[in-house]
Amino acid sequence: MTQRPLRTAAFLLVFGAELMASPARAQVVPSRTPADSSSALAELLAAAARVNSQVPERLRAYRAKVESEMSIVVLDSGSRERTAQLEQVASDVRWRAPNRYDQRVIGYREQAVGPTFSLMSLFGGWTIPTLYGNHLQLGLTGVGSDGKAPARQANGIHPLSPIRNSYYQFSGGDTSVTLYSNGRRIPIVRVRVSPRAGAPGDAILFLGDMYLDADWKQIVRMRGRLVELKNGAITIKAGSKLPGVSGASFVELVNVEVNGQYWLPAYQRTEIQARISLFGDFRSLIRVVSRFKDYSVNDSSWSGPVAPAGVTHNLTFASDAEQQRYRSWETSLGAASTDAYYAEFDDLAPAEWATTASERGIRFRPRSIGDVIRFNRIEGLFTGAAVEATLSDAPTTARAALGWAWSEGTARGMVGVEQKRGRSVAGLRVERALAHTNDFQLPFSWGASLSALLGSRDDFDYLDRSSATMYLSRTIGAKNRSLVRAEFGAARDGAVQQNISRGLFVAKGQGFRPNRGIREGSYFSSAASLEFNPDVSGLFVNRGVGLRLLYSGADGAISWHRVEARTAIRREVGPFQLFGRADLGTLIGAPVPQAMFELGSSEGLSAYGYKQFAGDRAALGRAVVGYTLPFLRAPMRLPSRLILPGIAPGFAAGIHAGWTGVSGAAAERAMLELGSVASEAGVLVPLSQTTDGVRASAEFLLTFFSGSVAVGVTRQIDRAGPWKVTARMGQGF
Repeated sequence: MTQRPLRTAAFLLVFGAELMASPARAQVVPSRTPADSSSALAELLAAAARVNSQVPERLRAYRAKVESEMSIVVLDSGSRERTAQLEQVASDVRWRAPNRYDQRVIGYREQAVGPTFSLMSLFGGWTIPTLYGNHLQLGLTGVGSDGKAPARQANGIHPLSPIRNSYYQFSGGDTSVTLYSNGRRIPIVRVRVSPRAGAPGDAILFLGDMYLDADWKQIVRMRGRLVELKNGAITIKAGSKLPGVSGASFVELVNVEVNGQYWLPAYQRTEIQARISLFGDFRSLIRVVSRFKDYSVNDSSWSGPVAPAGVTHNLTFASDAEQQRYRSWETSLGAASTDAYYAEFDDLAPAEWATTASERGIRFRPRSIGDVIRFNRIEGLFTGAAVEATLSDAPTTARAALGWAWSEGTARGMVGVEQKRGRSVAGLRVERALAHTNDFQLPFSWGASLSALLGSRDDFDYLDRSSATMYLSRTIGAKNRSLVRAEFGAARDGAVQQNISRGLFVAKGQGFRPNRGIREGSYFSSAASLEFNPDVSGLFVNRGVGLRLLYSGADGAISWHRVEARTAIRREVGPFQLFGRADLGTLIGAPVPQAMFELGSSEGLSAYGYKQFAGDRAALGRAVVGYTLPFLRAPMRLPSRLILPGIAPGFAAGIHAGWTGVSGAAAERAMLELGSVASEAGVLVPLSQTTDGVRASAEFLLTFFSGSVAVGVTRQIDRAGPWKVTARMGQGF
């Protein structure tokens, strides 16, 4: 079970609500319009402003269907997207000129790493019915009781507004592509839109590209970032009052020609990205992707509730029974998020975020929250600080972190420098770290911290590692989602001792277990890895197939050469959810204790003990099949617009199998060094044994919230054993 994705999801819900609700206190003061440098571009913009200011006279209404996917994504320091929550929403929509919009939710399904709020709680609406009207109401609509745009959106200045030249500067205007539709040749003109320096007052502005139909002068596409202007200065606080938090809201709106007459929505994507300085390189985002289909133009028929007078965007929900009967999904759950990637907006990101930023100066920038604060049975409480500075325009970046382990009385930290060029990163790092020796770990396995502090549970074993390392990495493949990395250097492993016996709370007679042994020594280190689609890991709800190959080695006073492989898969087959993961590993040559493989309850063998098995060769496989029952799936709407995902009960069955073996006397000696106890005959035997064949456990679970919470029973199936109660939160395996 993991709590980190849940904490991130909770933060994003708070941050997103604050972002949508925060007013900008409009003080827009028109000024004299400066002359544009390009008369042809100015004429094009003037014509487009006239055409788009009004809805075409013949377009009085339309009906359509919309399929939306909302997600919460955690972006780690390796630029991997980890999806913590997915919600798919089907809607019927009706638009009537000039600005009446009805949206009725008729289908819903979701998956998440744990129970949380529905993202629909944050939005009064998440689609824009038309780009006609020259109003900057892009992306998400804030929650409001009257259905009108909140002050923050009402304060937006559209690039085709009559006062556009007071707030924007424009460039481009050349034909970027030619489309063909209904026998018509359509030249599309791209116009780059940028906030003008010295723009007056407070406003919400657009930064990005606007694409126009050069013949009809209508908007075909808008792709950009919403920029907040306060007292004439741009801020990346994005409405947040939280210290150390910066945010950015990105939009991509694509229209399609309908009936050879109108440009109406086809695809809409909005992302709210948040960077939290305390979390270092980690970034969190809310993503909403919607697709329109089945247009019926000038059809104003409607079977849903009629919007109250004065309400411009009316969001309603079909009955729970109707939502649960919905089966007309166009795409599988998670497909829209798989097609999107955060880096597609990197060219529009704030300069402070850009990996090529040339801004000089020192700034607070930990690699992870563990650089700032952590807790474990070796260090006790560790506190520290981390800074970063850009040294050149390449860019070359220097980082340093230093902290103190209060119970251990030890300083740890790192200094490093790295240079980024395109897809490649090269660097040098000198570090003293508290490393752990756990195997086959899921993402974000930094150490115990909260479970150690609050529950006196620290299921990691540690060593003190000093190292100087050179590394080179490069992203490859579509959307840079795959990664190859190599590193080499010098290192020394030292033993550590347990310095505290318990956390704040502990069950009677229990506390921290002793730290397992290692073999001390210095060595030359080397490592190489290749990751294909690493977003699919087995912990989060990303769909697809992932693969990871890893080599690590040491040559010197202590030596080992270790090879690992991992594959993970997650997909739906009809009403069933299939999850699978396999890990393989072997040591080549004489092993040392810290390089041995250890398996047990923490690695998925829930019916067995902590690191009950060990060896210099290991395999671990996990497979789960889940089924969600066809009732109680509809979202639960509570007072004050709070919406929770449906209880969505179901069943799941899983098999978790593991195997370890030893190659000879050297491996057996390394197992004794990990830890030993005296047998009844007074002979020392290892704490961990080989599995003596494949060990497997089966579990049968009753699940809730589409599988994110489960309770059931588990037992060994390779031999006789009792059934045990088991429970988990999250969909990891």
